[in-house]
Formats: sequence, structure tokens, C-alpha cells
Amino acid sequence: MVHIYHGNGKGKTTAAVGAAVRAAGNNIPVVFCQFLKDGMSGEISVLEKIPGILVLFPEHFYGWTSGMTPMELAETRKDCDEMFAKAIRTMTTILKNQPRVIKASEERRKKSGIITRGVHRADIVALFVFDEILDAVNKELLDHDMLARFLLQLPENVEVILTGRNPDITILSMADYVTNMVKDKHPYDDGIKARIGVEK
Repeated sequence: MVHIYHGNGKGKTTAAVGAAVRAAGNNIPVVFCQFLKDGMSGEISVLEKIPGILVLFPEHFYGWTSGMTPMELAETRKDCDEMFAKAIRTMTTILKNQPRVIKASEERRKKSGIITRGVHRADIVALFVFDEILDAVNKELLDHDMLARFLLQLPENVEVILTGRNPDITILSMADYVTNMVKDKHPYDDGIKARIGVEK
């Protein structure tokens, strides 16, 4: 299923991080791709330490896209394409290995003498978080149609989270969950920049 966390309110990335931690806690592989950020936010250092979570972020970071030179925009576009492609390759590998992983887990349980009333299996085999991907698409740093094709061909047992602002009607129509984070008030409106440990 596809989740979208969008809007101008705080909490989109925070919700995505919580979902990633929950999945990892249930032994579900997680790929967490963070677009248009520098990889230095507090959540990244924690996610990288959790077994079963692969974190991807851009090789280059030049700040706000409005201040980027044409060369910097081209580098950022290349980073976005490479991250997205790596995530898809990883999904292919996870799906291919999943039957073997389940069988090995069941055999380990039998050997250790663990008896259960039924095999506890997760409802999904992988979670993919694409943080700020909607902004990357809106700024034409990632191809909209490529994302739409990916969502259309998504295997039934793979969960995907998209965050950012202003998803178009095509992407919205493909989602199973849509949460709009609405801002009523934010310190940024009073000129207070993002604070370490709160917004970054």
C-alpha cells in the first residue's frame, strides 16, 4: 500500500521515521531514502544504527534549490535518480530473497525448540520511505512519470511512504493512506530557523 504524508505542517518526516522504526521492530527490511536533505538530521544517525534499515541520502547538498546554479541542479537531479534506482534494485533483491529468509527463520525456530500456535509473519515484506520525494518531483529533479510507474507496478506486499508537499492528483489517486499535515502555527513564521533536535 502507498502512504502520503503531505502539507505545510510539521511532522511528515517524523511520521515516516516512526513507521520505519515500527517496521524494523517487526523484522521487516526498510529502505529510507531522504531527498533534498544533507543526511545530517538527527533521525538519520539513529536509523543507520537500527538493524534492517538501509538509509540513502544525496551525495551532494547545495541548500535550497532556489539558490542552486544550473550545475548544482544537475548534480542534485543525478543524485535523486541514483537514489531512486538504488531503492528499486534493493526492492528486487529483497523480494527475490524473501522466501529463503522466511524458510531460514522457520528452520531456526524449529532447531531452537520454539513452539508457537502459528507462524507469526508480517503482512508486508518491505517498507520503502521516500522522504521529500514529492518536492523532488515538483522541482523536476525526479521524473514524475517514473514515480507513477513505480507505484502502479508496486508488489502487493510492499509498503511505500511518500512525503513532501503538493502531490498532484495522479499520485494522490494511487495512495491508500493520505495524511495532510496542516500548519496552524509555526515558529518559522516569526523568523525562527529550524532547531537542532526539534526540526533537524
